[in-house]
Amino acid sequence: MPQSIKISRIAQVLFLSIIMILVGCSSTEAESRQIEQSFTDIHNDFWAKNEVTQLVEMEIINGYPDKQFRPSVEVSRGQAANLMAGALKLPEAAYEPIFKDVSSKSSHLKGAMATYKAGIFLGKEDGTFGVGDSLTREQMATVITRAFNLQDTGEEIHFSDENRISESHREGVKILAQHGITTGKEDGSFDPKTPVNRATYVVFLHRAMVKTGMVEEQPSVEFKPAQTFGTYEAIRAERNFAEVPVSENAKTYLRSNQYVQYVGEKTVKHPHATDKVYTYKFGGIPSVAVHVTKRELPNGDYFLFTELKNDQRLPITVDLIQTENGVTRSLLHTYDRYPIKKVTDDTFGFDITTYPTGIFEETSPEGTRSQKMIGKSYQSKALTKTYANGSESHTRELLSEKEAFSGVKLGDSQLSVYRLQSRGYDIVDQWILVSKEPLFSTKQEMDGWMLESAINYKKRNKWYTAQGPYNKMATTIEPMPTSGRGYGRNLLLVKEDRVMAKYLETKERYYESLLYNSYANLDVFRGNATYWETEVTSTYLKGLFGLTAPFVDTRFNEQIALFLYNGGKAFGHSDYNVGLKNYADLLVSQRKKGNITSVGPNAYYIPDYFPSKQNVKTHTSMNHQLGGMNILLLAYKEFKDPVYLETANSIQAALVKDVDKWIRPDGDIWYKVSPDHTFVGRDYTHLTLEDLIHSYEMWSDIDPSKVPVFEKMIRSKAGYMDRNQKGYTTKIKNGLERIGMPELLPAGTEHTDAL
Repeated sequence: MPQSIKISRIAQVLFLSIIMILVGCSSTEAESRQIEQSFTDIHNDFWAKNEVTQLVEMEIINGYPDKQFRPSVEVSRGQAANLMAGALKLPEAAYEPIFKDVSSKSSHLKGAMATYKAGIFLGKEDGTFGVGDSLTREQMATVITRAFNLQDTGEEIHFSDENRISESHREGVKILAQHGITTGKEDGSFDPKTPVNRATYVVFLHRAMVKTGMVEEQPSVEFKPAQTFGTYEAIRAERNFAEVPVSENAKTYLRSNQYVQYVGEKTVKHPHATDKVYTYKFGGIPSVAVHVTKRELPNGDYFLFTELKNDQRLPITVDLIQTENGVTRSLLHTYDRYPIKKVTDDTFGFDITTYPTGIFEETSPEGTRSQKMIGKSYQSKALTKTYANGSESHTRELLSEKEAFSGVKLGDSQLSVYRLQSRGYDIVDQWILVSKEPLFSTKQEMDGWMLESAINYKKRNKWYTAQGPYNKMATTIEPMPTSGRGYGRNLLLVKEDRVMAKYLETKERYYESLLYNSYANLDVFRGNATYWETEVTSTYLKGLFGLTAPFVDTRFNEQIALFLYNGGKAFGHSDYNVGLKNYADLLVSQRKKGNITSVGPNAYYIPDYFPSKQNVKTHTSMNHQLGGMNILLLAYKEFKDPVYLETANSIQAALVKDVDKWIRPDGDIWYKVSPDHTFVGRDYTHLTLEDLIHSYEMWSDIDPSKVPVFEKMIRSKAGYMDRNQKGYTTKIKNGLERIGMPELLPAGTEHTDAL
């Protein structure tokens, strides 16, 4: 070669190198193309990323619903046949009963028939195709040689373990090596009997396609970094999937290490929500099931409750997975920015629950924001105590509260994973609330609710289920586990009073959706009855009266009737007063049933509790009595039926007769009067004063002549609270101002919740 030509070429190389330096990239970088990551387990350091990417882009192979490729999973002969048929675009072949393991409905029918007709896969000597058998390296060599019609070049090829290569596959292995599609292992062996995994099969298939000119090798790819949330981890092993049809905008799947079988679905309509319940069984065991309940709300939001029930000694993990496309930005607002100060008290013991995980926000290309409130997972055991009369008490032992959410954003695709882990003989619950709109209109309101939830963690629902929320119960319940972690459905917390107050104040979407969910939970809890029965036995009441669950708690029913009444009016529900009427009728009926404590002619108290299967009379507490009387007055104003006013008058008359007995020597109110007319017990700190103020207002509207007895008790109770600096609630402060007695506001701290 002339010297001038050599110098010219050197100059060209130097010139190109200078250009590369000036533009800030190497020659290798110039040849690569930067793309979004498609699979969480195919990354920039993965040895087969280029081959996998190209065949995926050509739609010859794809990944799993959870955005994983699972490169190390073994390829079966059936899967290999399907992939080969797609790569070669083989014509479809009609079904023929050639193979024992390939039916007309087999998922491997297309690949098995097409590759058999093309002379690529020939089947096995036992008359099967071997669709479920792993494809070995020597089998792969033979089918690729046949598929691409590769010929013997005459080159001598030797592997150190060629004596292990089956006679029927030696030719294929040799030809594959002659064409450079395989070079064997680093130690000089071919390893013929080892099963082929997905990555290896893709690489060999890709090399053959490039070698024969079917495809042109693309530049190396460089993936943009993916954004992760929580403790996201890719799962290398094979998993079973079942699609759950809960949304048109997002794909939803159940993923498990056990076989997943769809059982069926049902629709349950509530007055202001609709449940669609999808049921799946796992591992072929009928008693191991997952129920996915989509609760559709009138505002377009929906709850997704996932419940894993496992009554076998079978550790099982089930993930609810959602994938959404068209997401330009993802952001997680967590509750744990606000630490909880845990306290233990004699009434409730220690509550291990905290708050939800947080709000996950997604932004679309158009700039619209959607949000999800994500709950944690709760592992528990169902506890039941059966009594001699056949009645039962139901509680749960909470075993753990865990973070369930993790996720990853790949380009404009968002993958969210919600994990439920069962150890066996347990129930695992997890929930999310999905909205196409922001749940909070301002960050200030969102942060305020999260902070409030941390401060009042015992009285803010966080363990939601399709049957209602579970909360820490008092230590005086049964059955109570030895761990002390007794939880149950507390009717006072099934109805969300604080949420109602926040909604009326702010009209925020999150509070609205929680209220609709609360209405549905109350409907589920009530069943076919017209009132609500407590499902947990109080050992306190059992010790006093032998009273066991189920029974009617008058305070609970009063509060629920008011909750439905006020909320229904706020939402414009036509059935807003049905609960009010039903409960007022229940109170009126107690006189005919003899379930009253008489004080004189047309003067009596109604007991706090109505047993379902027992004939016992219980005490009457002041707060229950005032609440019931106020309900009767509200029902009278609403329906104009004099029977409600008559019953309310009887309660007021009893209070007039006993007012001096109700007031304790220290000015506070006694907690209760027993059936034998004995006054005992220390009253609630704030609750009864709230009720007295309400009674004063109700009678002022209907019959002011009845008011003096309530004013006397208000002044006495408020004076006691002031002298002892018991503080006050917002309700007390506002109520005293309304009735013109602001000077009675007790000294101390203001509270959002009554003590």
